[in-house]
Amino acid sequence: MSLRVTPVVLRGKEVRLEPLGLIHAQGLYNRGRVEADWTHLPRSCFVDLADTRHWIDEALDVEGQLPFAIVETAKDKVIGSTRYLNIRPEHRSLEIGWTWLGQNWQRTAINTETKLLLLSHAFEKLGCVRVEFKTDTRNERSQRALQRIGATKEGVLRNHRIVQDEFVRDSVYFSVISSEWLDVKERLERLGGRS
Repeated sequence: MSLRVTPVVLRGKEVRLEPLGLIHAQGLYNRGRVEADWTHLPRSCFVDLADTRHWIDEALDVEGQLPFAIVETAKDKVIGSTRYLNIRPEHRSLEIGWTWLGQNWQRTAINTETKLLLLSHAFEKLGCVRVEFKTDTRNERSQRALQRIGATKEGVLRNHRIVQDEFVRDSVYFSVISSEWLDVKERLERLGGRS
């Protein structure tokens, strides 16, 4: 049995994850212009609204990805983005990545709830047996966050990607597998307000 990933809205208490579209461009541009927030991502921050729209178009054009806008439910405000990527239906696995939030929502319960929604859907609805994450070795905050939720560090891929300004990046891989999911879910629910 292989998984079938289709666009879906994932609803939590604080956030709603909805399929990314051009309708989100202005909100993403408003939150995605801080250069420091993009240091460990494959590209730099948005330079204008046209650049934001181009980024959305690119995200939607890549096969094996399902990008989401992160919407704060209380204010119905777009505050960031995330995606399923490297979707491998035949292996019932996928990656969660490209997650970024505007500065006012970093280190809040938003990221924790976003991960809970994505992982719950992956394991409980899609039937995944593996969900992976990768991060720049320089991004220690992301690595600590993944370890805190119970993801297992698997190793480092050296000279894995060339990113901003031709920087040759090493990537650290983490994963959660189906047999670990209930423990990880419990940790995420306990963390609640901490990211």
